[in-house]
Amino acid sequence: MKFEDGTTLIQLSDNVYCLNNAYRQSQIFGDRTLKAVFEKLSKNNYVNSDSYNILLHNNFLTNQRPDVYKQKLLQDSVKYSIQPKFNLLRILLTDVCNLNCDYCKVIKLIDAPSAKPTQPERLEKAIKFFFENSTAAEPKIIHITGGEPTLFFDSIRQIIQFKNTYARPNENCWIVVGTNAIAITPEKARFFADNNMKCIVSMDGPEQVHNILRKNHAGQGTWSQVDKNIKLLQSFGVEISISAVMGKHTIYQADENISFLINEYNPTGLGINFMKPPTTNSSDYKYLIDEKLYAKTMYRLHQKYRTCGVFFELIFRHLEPFVKQNFRFHDCGAAASQNLNIDAKGNIGPCKSFLLLNKMAMKNINIQEYSNIVSENWERRSPIHFEPCQNCSCIGICGNGCAYDAFINNRDMLAIDTRGCKYVKCFYDLFLKDLYEISCKTHEGQNIFVPSQADRQQMLGNVKEIQNSLSYSIGHQTKHFQK
Repeated sequence: MKFEDGTTLIQLSDNVYCLNNAYRQSQIFGDRTLKAVFEKLSKNNYVNSDSYNILLHNNFLTNQRPDVYKQKLLQDSVKYSIQPKFNLLRILLTDVCNLNCDYCKVIKLIDAPSAKPTQPERLEKAIKFFFENSTAAEPKIIHITGGEPTLFFDSIRQIIQFKNTYARPNENCWIVVGTNAIAITPEKARFFADNNMKCIVSMDGPEQVHNILRKNHAGQGTWSQVDKNIKLLQSFGVEISISAVMGKHTIYQADENISFLINEYNPTGLGINFMKPPTTNSSDYKYLIDEKLYAKTMYRLHQKYRTCGVFFELIFRHLEPFVKQNFRFHDCGAAASQNLNIDAKGNIGPCKSFLLLNKMAMKNINIQEYSNIVSENWERRSPIHFEPCQNCSCIGICGNGCAYDAFINNRDMLAIDTRGCKYVKCFYDLFLKDLYEISCKTHEGQNIFVPSQADRQQMLGNVKEIQNSLSYSIGHQTKHFQK
């Protein structure tokens, strides 16, 4: 018998160890007894039958080739780019915005921004193409963003008409609008409510925090308008979530900021986004934060609010595969051939960020051309194919991060997303310690124990992904390998 590939012993503290299978997302916890068992078996020495049986029963030992399970993952990983099946259509409706947020990359990256929104005939073709190349039974989202999409409300009305024309009977496809909320009026709020549309509103926290970087073109803060119009949307029954950016302007007041957002607006979800360089030559942007500080802050917030069911999207998309023990091939639906994007000029592509750079962009709306673009660029963009990732304990939950961030930091879209890699590794350490602290309460006195599914579920608390809502991972809802 040999240890299956991906099996390592991780020391969590002075007398706490975790035997971890990175490919299966399986863990065994114990004291120095577990360490001794691991060392003896590594040298093919005898150990007592109880310990041996625990390891054998939980697939840490195998009498086959040690890489058999890994080979299954490799075979499964290439399925998704063979025939794209979309679950997200993101419409970058306009390059125009009524704000001038310091860290926004849209206007800064676009060459010759268009003053007009996406033309109706291109919108119709893209929406028809989206439904033709998706599965009716699978939940899906049309995400309208920009620039600021509410500046062109007639186009939003047209999108709803096209969606109603091409969606199949009883198909679960919901509309999400990403907005700064400045241009929201009672008429627009009523339209959103009547069509069951959801709004993701950009706000960083209380007024003194939000106004640092989210300003209008006159350099004035915008918090009071956003606050007023969030409440206007909610008065019409429009579901909202908050999109905030965590940078140096927010991270040291994170608890107060998040508490404010939850208590003031009771949002369905919170996207607390990791601050990124706004352009390809701003890797030294002054508001960037340390990756480990971000991870520790975010997981502390998750632990604080998980019993309340607060959906922190970035945490959830990494924690769910850990809890459910599924292998996450990609972090983004673009690399998994599941995202379709159209910009204001009518260009089509798998990734919104590369569309801004006019990369991986198509004029033709053709499924074979789309498939070729993804397979040529990203077919193997998964940690299961990356040699440096093979000995990493968190290979099963990271999905190799963001290709755009890899390009920004390494000038190579196929490189590792190094900043994302750092905070995901920190997440993983925090997950292991959290799972140990939860499960040791139900295994008191045992030198070696396996956390139960109930133990694992406690890590999520009351947080769950809900279809047709904003408790959902938009653009990062990718396929997992399920055992």
